[in-house]
Amino acid sequence: MNNYQWYPGHMAKALKTMREDIKPVDVLIELCDARAPESTRNPNITDLSRGKIHILVLNKKDMADETGTSRWLAYYREQGVTAVAVDAKSKEDIKRVNSFIEKKISDKFSGADSRLAEAVKKAGGNLKKRTVRIMVTGIPNVGKSTFINSFAGKAGAKTGNRRGVTRGRQWIRLRSGRDLLDTPGVLYVKPLSQEAGMRIAFIGSLNDNNLNTEELALDLIKWMLLHYPGRIADRYGVDEGDVSDALKVMEDIGEKRGALKKGGITDYERTAMLILDDFRNLRLGPVTLEMPEDTEGFINEKA
Repeated sequence: MNNYQWYPGHMAKALKTMREDIKPVDVLIELCDARAPESTRNPNITDLSRGKIHILVLNKKDMADETGTSRWLAYYREQGVTAVAVDAKSKEDIKRVNSFIEKKISDKFSGADSRLAEAVKKAGGNLKKRTVRIMVTGIPNVGKSTFINSFAGKAGAKTGNRRGVTRGRQWIRLRSGRDLLDTPGVLYVKPLSQEAGMRIAFIGSLNDNNLNTEELALDLIKWMLLHYPGRIADRYGVDEGDVSDALKVMEDIGEKRGALKKGGITDYERTAMLILDDFRNLRLGPVTLEMPEDTEGFINEKA
């Protein structure tokens, strides 16, 4: 049985580094995955962002249910969180985020009580003469590098559809004259609930090498059968049945796709990776893995 957790010591070190990095930052852009917005947020960010402009970006909106994303945006509005949903590959979405940020900067730093406003005043009252520092953060595999490349208008950061592509901090100068800080993905320093950990594992933010991918794919089949009946049947041409039939569904998928060992025995490892790859590349359709009411206690506070 999978234990959907992480306890790597370097994550605590990364968080300590982030505390230092964020001190000179004026704007914090926090990326999460629109399919599981709350489970893919780092709860430490809220405390770290106090006094900063903090914008939550629900990325990969094209991979999530529109209805689910609308519910999340409404929820965050009720919570007083500034949130916007985007597809980082959409120029229109990135343009909208950029305009949104510029307005937030202008609104916040027009007041005399603002630290940046004082710096602007010393620069002769010209906001453009005072470099505004923007920081982008998020856990691995929420599309941070793709977002940064689109936002910066150039390939300033490496991209990849796997966790941990960004290896170190890097400053990127934007055409607007702003400075953008890219950071490696920072995970939680507290244990996750199994539900949140499973959602994060589904989308690839946990290292597959540390998981039993066969069990993970079986959990995904069960979840899809329960929440999106018909999707697996449409994709693979198999009979779904109910959740109790998940193992047979997995075996039928293996047979349909030729993922078999000698003697016609199901190759569970190959079948599992096929299913996970299909899910992570939208071949099973857009999904929302959680709703606001599902996420209470998504971090195990007792641990």
